[in-house]
Amino acid sequence: MKYLLILSLFFSFLISVKSQNTDSLPINYFRSPLGIPLYLAGNFGELRSNHFHSGLDMKTQGREGFNIYAAADGYVSRVKISPWGYGNTIYIDHPNGYTTVYAHLQTYKGNIAEQIKKYQYSIESWEIDWYPPDTLMKVKKGDIIALSGNSGGSGGPHLHFEIRETKTEHPINPLLCGFDIKDDIKPTLKRIAVYPINDTSYVNNKNLMQKFDVVGSNGNYQLKYNSPINVYGQIGIGIETIDKLNDVSNQNGIYSIQLSNNNEIIYKSEMKKFSFDESRALNSLIDYETYLRSKTRFQKSFIEDNNPLSIYTTHKNKGILTVSNATNNLLDYLIIDSYGNRSSLQFTINGLKPTSISPKLKSKIDTVFSYEDENIFDKQNIIMEIPKNALYKNLEFEYQIKDTLRGAITPVYNLHNDYTPLHDYITVSIKPGRISEELRSKAVIVNIDRNGRLYSRGGEWRNNYLTAKSKVFGGYTIMIDSIPPTIKPYNIFANKNMSKNSSIIISIADNLSGIKSYRGEIDGKWVLMDFESKKSHLTHVFDNLLAGNHTFKLTVTDDVGNTSITEIPFTR
Repeated sequence: MKYLLILSLFFSFLISVKSQNTDSLPINYFRSPLGIPLYLAGNFGELRSNHFHSGLDMKTQGREGFNIYAAADGYVSRVKISPWGYGNTIYIDHPNGYTTVYAHLQTYKGNIAEQIKKYQYSIESWEIDWYPPDTLMKVKKGDIIALSGNSGGSGGPHLHFEIRETKTEHPINPLLCGFDIKDDIKPTLKRIAVYPINDTSYVNNKNLMQKFDVVGSNGNYQLKYNSPINVYGQIGIGIETIDKLNDVSNQNGIYSIQLSNNNEIIYKSEMKKFSFDESRALNSLIDYETYLRSKTRFQKSFIEDNNPLSIYTTHKNKGILTVSNATNNLLDYLIIDSYGNRSSLQFTINGLKPTSISPKLKSKIDTVFSYEDENIFDKQNIIMEIPKNALYKNLEFEYQIKDTLRGAITPVYNLHNDYTPLHDYITVSIKPGRISEELRSKAVIVNIDRNGRLYSRGGEWRNNYLTAKSKVFGGYTIMIDSIPPTIKPYNIFANKNMSKNSSIIISIADNLSGIKSYRGEIDGKWVLMDFESKKSHLTHVFDNLLAGNHTFKLTVTDDVGNTSITEIPFTR
């Protein structure tokens, strides 16, 4: 009987393990996409501008041209080529239910390169987002699929590599999948911030966020001035922390942040995976205003009412503490990286109600918007629509009209300020005075940020309002773009013999509304031209062009239809 009981328990254990493995990550299934030692410039979940980093940035020794290998058997399920973002990208679906992504590539190789070029010529477009048939480009583990590069929005040569769930397209943390990357360094803790949550909350007698420096090393940290922090009312805590890996100087993201109060966990987050739909809510995780003002990212260990992030695994009262008079709270941070290295910080907060309070100066509030509702702000000549769930919390909205800028045809309408993040697009509609049909066709809505920089948001006419979408608050006005794009030949001029050149390079730019399209032709036939956004260069690499006289023609059009054309005769 005892034997049968042991056997039964053993099989129960096997069933349990099998069940766990069904939902486990693909450990040691994928090979490295590079043939050189792996060092990271960026890791999964790292905090970036308006998004979490969704993969690993693998260093390529500061140069381009390393072989990129298929991480496992599969087929090319998507090819995206863009001057922005990921640049030249390959997506490979694998039979285990995961997709690997290879971005910022220089060039494609073999059959993949041939099929991509054929497709580009068939639709006469260099920029593509193509989902080819699953039988067209099959690959085996270790096949060379491309060369590493610096395309798209890359800040330097490297490979951006991702692992995604094929069905959901959610990126997962590749560092949990067994790649040979050395890390025995414990996370670094820099500072904490303590926030009053409402008008009746105080930190050291002030209704303002307060920062506190942290000192320590090798996983053990304490406040620089190791004395209790006096608080009262509802408060939240935030932390500035980074991780480092062996043999590189880059500052990377943290895997897990846990905050306990008197030994009870009140907040915990983990970076196993996330959804791209929620990634912009990073701006709710961090202290967004402090980041814009100082480029310092405090990760809040409390959750705003409409924060949709799925990284939160545990919380009590959304991580918000309610502290009354004469109470003591022992706070304990536990910070963990993807390899289990740990750092901790303990500090004390005391409940102390202020005896004297300085009145806080507040701006004029025009209205209060609820994150749960669709909100419409309608004043003379300006309408703003905020969709439901675009705000992370209720907003005390402020509004101003400012003077007309040079080159604008309306005043600047200050719709709150760009220190408040948005999760979704708002719609801005502006009604100018009477203008001609010609000017109407060249009008764009322009957003002015806190530093006075101008960003065209485009626009279309609805009745007498010009309407555009935007993901930021701030200043808005209407400007006229009547200037066509500029075209500057870089290595070609009229009647030049191009036999010693492998390509044609042209620089293009636009002053306001932005370049919408371009078309290059040689002798009346469309030719492939890569657009390098960082240099604003168009490049056509000669391919089987016969010797003789030829004419290169380039047509560039901006977002409101202004067009420039250049024709250059050359020989080759």
